[in-house]
Amino acid sequence: MANAVERKEPATDAEFRDLQETLLVNQFHDILPGTCIPQAHDEAKAQVSALIQEADSQIRKALAPAAAEDRVTVANPTSFIRSDVLYLDYREGMRIAGALTGGRKLAVAGVELPPYGSVVLEWEPGDPDDRSPFGINGRELVTPFARVKFDDRGFLKSFVDTEAGRELAGEGYPLNTLLMAEDVPAAWDNWDIDADLEMKFRDSARFVSSKVVSKGAVELRIRNRYQLSEKSSLTQDVIFYAWSPLVKFETMMDWQEEHRFLKAAFDTSVFSDFVRQEIQFGYLKRPTTRNTSVEQAKFEVLNHKYTDLSETRYGVAILNDCKYGISAKGGQLRLSLHKGGMRPDFRGDKGMHYCEYGFLPHAGGFSAESVIQPAYAFNYHPIVMDGARPMDSLAFPSAENVIIETVKPCEDGERAFILRLYEAEGSFTHSDVTLGFQPKAVELTNMLEEKQASLDPAQTFHLTFHPFEIKTVKVRY
Repeated sequence: MANAVERKEPATDAEFRDLQETLLVNQFHDILPGTCIPQAHDEAKAQVSALIQEADSQIRKALAPAAAEDRVTVANPTSFIRSDVLYLDYREGMRIAGALTGGRKLAVAGVELPPYGSVVLEWEPGDPDDRSPFGINGRELVTPFARVKFDDRGFLKSFVDTEAGRELAGEGYPLNTLLMAEDVPAAWDNWDIDADLEMKFRDSARFVSSKVVSKGAVELRIRNRYQLSEKSSLTQDVIFYAWSPLVKFETMMDWQEEHRFLKAAFDTSVFSDFVRQEIQFGYLKRPTTRNTSVEQAKFEVLNHKYTDLSETRYGVAILNDCKYGISAKGGQLRLSLHKGGMRPDFRGDKGMHYCEYGFLPHAGGFSAESVIQPAYAFNYHPIVMDGARPMDSLAFPSAENVIIETVKPCEDGERAFILRLYEAEGSFTHSDVTLGFQPKAVELTNMLEEKQASLDPAQTFHLTFHPFEIKTVKVRY
């Protein structure tokens, strides 16, 4: 989009229209949950894998940094300012531990990325800063945000927020305990989860090994290995940060189970009568009690990027990048990691599976700053490329709780693009939207991109949102 604006050319989706259509075909409601015959699964995996590779290639081609041996460009694919940890590819002379998914990375913090823009970093000779703010002594760890005690299997039996002076590990299992259950639904093997599953979960993971693989100025990374059963195993990097209270779990599962279900349990000391769980363009509030038949039916529910359990002044959130089932009861949040159904695909989704999820304590209760933006950042990693391509922000809203969800070419082939924005907290909000250039016209449209009103054709224009309202804006250049 930035290229089309710079060149004053009509924005077009011709190069990636086929990718969109392939993606939508593979979003069919039986493919997404893994409830297809083997042939359909094999075709979907091959098509989506090729799609991801082609999309990555097109992104890098579109950004096209100028060749510069000692520079690297980092682009922000979200609509808010962020300064989370960047992972740059290893270069000779670095002292850095191996990543769980292969290769070696340098963790970099303190770089502020503009919304839908980029910064250029310059490599300098020398070793990474190895001064660490983390103090680890046996099974006890002190971070800039917490005091943590591990049990004899590496699960978090105590997690004290040092600023709040609050123990977050509640009654029940230690935080991040891996639970396994027999999963044999009465009717539909791969479609259903029956309520009696909750009574079957057992803490049966056998600890194999643990080691510190990275301890520096930015992060502490502990790699734990578990035997889930005789056939299945799990390797997990538990990552603590110097810049954030977030604890991240990078997880690789060698899954060989049949009719088994795996969860990660976070039994916390935070209590509320409801949780907030993200859906598209907002969230739902669901009860944490099981007092009625309706509440009892919500033993397993949907969450997209986050589930948040908050009191008025404090809360915890579970973030995830691809695991969209969770249960919430009292202060217990238990994220679903895998299901080994055998029908109609008799192979049961066996193989290697990678995912990431996080435990995020936050002061001040639920908000865009405390939960929504970190959840977006967790899912949309910065784009890192060798070379130099500085870019100002294409567009950004002034209100933290207004998210630009989509930037796309307009459907009529004009020199214009579409911004789709929504209010994410459930609050009436005024927000300015600032563009990185002077537009020729700005129009408010419906989702069919039909004009409804003209807005001030200035570099900064104003919008008013009702709770969870979605707005579509057409920007002519």
